[in-house]
Amino acid sequence: MTRKYPLDKKESLKKNLSVIIPVMLEDFLALSDIVLNYPLRKNILHEMRKRGKPLRYAMEIGEYCFSKNFKQYLDEIKEVLELMGEIHDADVMIPEINLHIKEIRLFNRTIDDPKQRLSTKHLREIVIYMKNQRRGNYSLLCEKIKYISSENFLENLQNSFNKVKD
Repeated sequence: MTRKYPLDKKESLKKNLSVIIPVMLEDFLALSDIVLNYPLRKNILHEMRKRGKPLRYAMEIGEYCFSKNFKQYLDEIKEVLELMGEIHDADVMIPEINLHIKEIRLFNRTIDDPKQRLSTKHLREIVIYMKNQRRGNYSLLCEKIKYISSENFLENLQNSFNKVKD
């Protein structure tokens, strides 16, 4: 689904961005309750990440229009999206590695000599490491989403629109 944002062609870029960015932020945070409460709903996390990318791009354009304070809010959004990317990568890689482990085990069943069988120890260690890393990144992501979801964040972001670039 493509979202249409309320642009006014007669207004300046700065004015349009100050209208669009809060709407984009609202779209981005619409799925935050599900992401915070259901950590294994990977599709929702990915959908939220897809909604956050246009927000990031709009904010990167706005970095040149708004005050220096605006950059810290942009950095927060960038950090959240990077964490989401790392979590998504782990969500994709863990099942792939598990599939390889399963194939190696099936292959090992065909070999009679135990010394010639392939070891899956390192792959299992990688899966455990990635699961632990995902868990840690997910808890950090939840903290950042809660911060961004706060009214204080949106209010300060909107205040940075009104200030003149220093």
